[in-house]
Amino acid sequence: MSYSKKKSKKKQVESDKGKEEITNQKNEEEHQDDYERLKGELEKAQQVIREKEEENEQLMARLQRAKADFANYKKRIEKNRFQDRVRAQEEVILEFLPVLDNFERALQVNPENKEAQNLCKGVEMIFKQLWTILEELGLEEIEALEKPFDHNLHEAVERVCLEDKPAEMVVEVIQKGYKVGDKVLRPSMVKVNKGGDEDE
Repeated sequence: MSYSKKKSKKKQVESDKGKEEITNQKNEEEHQDDYERLKGELEKAQQVIREKEEENEQLMARLQRAKADFANYKKRIEKNRFQDRVRAQEEVILEFLPVLDNFERALQVNPENKEAQNLCKGVEMIFKQLWTILEELGLEEIEALEKPFDHNLHEAVERVCLEDKPAEMVVEVIQKGYKVGDKVLRPSMVKVNKGGDEDE
């Protein structure tokens, strides 16, 4: 092979190498551009995910608050319903207290003839029936006779002086008192002993 052919072949190889390097360089630049583009898209996607996660957390927090508010609202409504029912029940019971008083007055009569005695037994049965119903609604008689006077449960209408009874003891019940649970519907009207050694 002649020198000129060798030189020409060498130039051709160098030229091919140069083209290959240029091609490789272009490919690397394109790959670098793709990488930067994909990296930018990934960062954007990650930012969107973070925003959506924050939005989701906010929505979950709002949902939890709404659930708590609704639970409190339900409790409040139930409490109000219960209180309304108790109030209505107490009002009905209060309406019946004078009826109870009248029954008890009627039962204090001791008739002598048989017919009147039978009538009294009938009245007593009705009274017991009424009392059972009111008792089921929670009505209780306030104990007063021979109990220490309690201004929360009793109303003193008269003070008497009895030497054989302790001071501040209820010695007579003028009108019975009633309560439902801890609530006094009507205090007992009573006579209270002020003690034997005190002046009238």
